[in-house]
Amino acid sequence: MKTQPSNQNNNSTRRGTLLPAIAFSLLVVAAASALVMNKLWIDAAEIELQNVAEATALAAAGDYLGDELLKPGFDADAAVEQAKQRAAQVAASNLVGGQPVSLTITGDDTDIVFGRRVDNGIDPETVFLLTNKNPSVVEVRASRSRDLGNPINLFYPGVTKRAYADATMIVEVTFDNHIDHFVAAPARPIPALPLAILANDPLGKRTDTWANMIEAAHGADDYAYNEVTHEVVKQSDGIPEITLRSVPLKSDPLKGNVQLLDFNNELNDQKIIQQINNGLTQLDMKPWNNRLQAQEEMQITGLGNITTPIQFAMESQIGQQRLCLLYNQATAIDVPGWTSLSCEGVVAIRILKVIPESGESATVIVQPTVLTTKSAVLTQFFNEMADYPNLPPNLARMMIEPKTNESNKYVYKIYVSR
Repeated sequence: MKTQPSNQNNNSTRRGTLLPAIAFSLLVVAAASALVMNKLWIDAAEIELQNVAEATALAAAGDYLGDELLKPGFDADAAVEQAKQRAAQVAASNLVGGQPVSLTITGDDTDIVFGRRVDNGIDPETVFLLTNKNPSVVEVRASRSRDLGNPINLFYPGVTKRAYADATMIVEVTFDNHIDHFVAAPARPIPALPLAILANDPLGKRTDTWANMIEAAHGADDYAYNEVTHEVVKQSDGIPEITLRSVPLKSDPLKGNVQLLDFNNELNDQKIIQQINNGLTQLDMKPWNNRLQAQEEMQITGLGNITTPIQFAMESQIGQQRLCLLYNQATAIDVPGWTSLSCEGVVAIRILKVIPESGESATVIVQPTVLTTKSAVLTQFFNEMADYPNLPPNLARMMIEPKTNESNKYVYKIYVSR
């Protein structure tokens, strides 16, 4: 008698056929997943390495751009070495792939170098000139590699037949002091005081000017700012000071060498105090199209009196780096204490001491400083033709006055350039 094959045998045969295929498919999926995970891990490590390189380069530039630049006998090599050490500390405090980044800062092949970008004489592309003399670029090379003994460890080394991966990021940061103007952003006021200092005296009768006391270094050198303790100490630091003197109430506002400025504050004490504490906002700068000119002449109303509440506000800013203007010409107007000023030029100062005087006047001792700010707009990036959007380009060019491209030794902008 014939018997029929059982369904159980058929099912067993099918299972025996499918199981290897399923196992192979799972193996392929697992291998593909491992490859994807390894790739994602490498990509994440490269992003982290890029961020570390940028932070390191920015730290190196920021450390180099210190008040030492203003001191006689500035040692560029020493400043560069100090900046490298500071930058290496920043790199070591960051992790890439779970491990700190170590940079070489000594020897012939260092990971942090200073220099300048110069024309190669052939095409628009520039070349990097390695130099510590008047540098304008910091280049940082951050690596995780087997050659250095710090490769990126992979999640699934068995799939790719290698346990490690290499990654190198090279970043350049540029610092530039050819500034056209400053702009305020919604959450970033211009770090400026509503203040102007007498720039010079064309008649040569006054010595209490910025040109004489600071530029010619005839000012006293009695105070210094300690960057570690954030305190002003009575000792020489190689940077001259200028003593600003406001005038008493109901006296000639032109006799002083400092003026408070009407940046949309109506010369009201409370509004001035707010600007001293917070800087100049977009609303403050609205009458000037949100531009604080760094080189061009600016007409503005001033006040020769510094009252007690404003003195307290200035005291709260002792040691802080702030921008202020210089004025060349001043004339008294009908309102007591008010003046009409012609300002031209922006400098950076640090208030060292505020001394109250009789008649609601004050003596304020300040010194120049080197300040970096994101609010600066560089001359090379400013397109003035944007101010005339409705004119043809040829007519717009005719409306633009020739620009000076002078450097400002007190103010820089730092940015990632490569």
